[in-house]
Amino acid sequence: MSTPRRVFRIYQQLAKDAVEIKDFLSAKGEKSGTIDLLIAGDRAKLLTRWGEEMEELCGVLDGTHKDSYLMEATQTYYWGCLFAVSCGATWESLNFDTGRVQAATCKIDIVPEVLASVRRLVGIGPAAVKPEKLFLVWNAADWIYRRQRPAEKQWTMEQLMEADFQDMKKKWYLEPLIAKITD
Repeated sequence: MSTPRRVFRIYQQLAKDAVEIKDFLSAKGEKSGTIDLLIAGDRAKLLTRWGEEMEELCGVLDGTHKDSYLMEATQTYYWGCLFAVSCGATWESLNFDTGRVQAATCKIDIVPEVLASVRRLVGIGPAAVKPEKLFLVWNAADWIYRRQRPAEKQWTMEQLMEADFQDMKKKWYLEPLIAKITD
């Protein structure tokens, strides 16, 4: 199974190698939207997309959005990772594991509070947003999800990350990064 750390580190390496990978893709007549986003470095767009996906995740939690929790949780994690790597964040600077613990006590206990936090972060803009805050809010949403459903009906963290990882494995240009980033 893959971990949040490994998935993040693959996106981090992808950002470092983006220009070279784009050249490989171009030589084969292919392109990648993710690579283009990383090269463009448009942090405002990345933050906005995270916010849009977080709103959809909140819709899943409150029953107003019909996609699966698996889909929306992995999408928001993806956009959070892209924003974080565009800021030069490291896994350690995200304090992800601490954020998982803090999510239970950070006073973001209900979906409207998650939405308010998302809108506040997007509203203050990419220059002022610390990437770890995106993951704290993501973890708060995940904490709400875990309180809403019996354990046997939940997607585990490992399953969420494995779904993203399996999607990565479908992209031939990520094979060297996946082989290199093992933890």
